[in-house]
Amino acid sequence: MTIAVGRAPERGWFDVIDDWLKRDRFVFVGWSGILLFPCAYMALGGWLTGTTFVTSWYTHGLASSYLEGCNFLTVAVSSPANAFGHSLLFLWGPEAQGDFTRWCQIGGLWSFVALHGAFGLIGFMLRQLKSPV
Repeated sequence: MTIAVGRAPERGWFDVIDDWLKRDRFVFVGWSGILLFPCAYMALGGWLTGTTFVTSWYTHGLASSYLEGCNFLTVAVSSPANAFGHSLLFLWGPEAQGDFTRWCQIGGLWSFVALHGAFGLIGFMLRQLKSPV
């Protein structure tokens, strides 16, 4: 058996990141937080953008707020059409071709919200499996 005196064990970048993620703080981050927080932020932001601005384009022809008649039913009818043959409508894809307004019109924002919401939910479920260490 060898005893090393005055020598700290070698710590790699993974150990440093792991310690930072598992640090005790008011809102625990953890490895699941890397997936949960950005996805939840994007899903919530996309939902609020869609229900405030995008639906009011269809109902009133203007970008307004909830106070000026945002129609939540428009959310249901502006989802991607089955004619596209797939549900992932990328902003840079063949349907929208980088045009943000067109992407919102064909329902790309709702597939964005659904995708990020699903990954946020997966991140939240992973938090329930947090190790006791």
